[in-house]
Amino acid sequence: MPLDKTMRFCVYGDSHIACVKNALAEKTVALDGVSLEFWGAAGPSFRDLRFVEGRIEPTTPEAQAHLALINPQGRSCLAPPDFDAYLFMGCRLRAAEFLVPVLRGYAEPAAFVTSALRALMLQRWLEGCRSYRVAREFAKERPVFFAPAGFLNDQILTEEEVEATVNTEATAQQRADLWAEIGAAMAKGGVHLIPQPEETVTRGALTHIDYAADPQAVEGDTVHKNAAYGALILNAALSRAQAHLVAT
Repeated sequence: MPLDKTMRFCVYGDSHIACVKNALAEKTVALDGVSLEFWGAAGPSFRDLRFVEGRIEPTTPEAQAHLALINPQGRSCLAPPDFDAYLFMGCRLRAAEFLVPVLRGYAEPAAFVTSALRALMLQRWLEGCRSYRVAREFAKERPVFFAPAGFLNDQILTEEEVEATVNTEATAQQRADLWAEIGAAMAKGGVHLIPQPEETVTRGALTHIDYAADPQAVEGDTVHKNAAYGALILNAALSRAQAHLVAT
């Protein structure tokens, strides 16, 4: 792609795209040379976005209503040629479902899994996510970057839950090794991983409270992130997308 051409970029996802939207509202992301749209649906309506005949489309009135809020441009369906590159944000692929149990195995011999079993767990985690399978289809035609939903939020998750599930002594190197395995597995399907930024991680496998969504907005929200988190993800995705398109 020529350096002076505007990159058409789409952030597709579920409620996790809110942190990216908030980053734009707070003007913490530079969009020079980028034309950006959001597309998706929040909550149960996300399940009603279906990949049909090469495009994603809402299949219920509720999903259509959610989509209209997220995409005021009125784009009724989403197909690979619509944009130059895509960021799949959250999309029901939850990092904690794979990384947290594996990281716990480093601390507890009874929870340890072999590399072969870990590879099987990784494959099942990815293949079990419908949006990941859609991302692979999109990646056949356009660059696709995938940012899984990050670790649960520290200080909002109860200490009882932390003690029961999280290896709070897991190291940055252990996390990096696992992210590398995820990245390699995604790359086989043509999808580029955007891992959770290391600066947002605390206590082994939790998200630092500074990057959690406003706890006053949704009481007990252990999942969603704030604008600072969204800016880190979007900046990483845009930078890599632009580099990829220039190189090709």
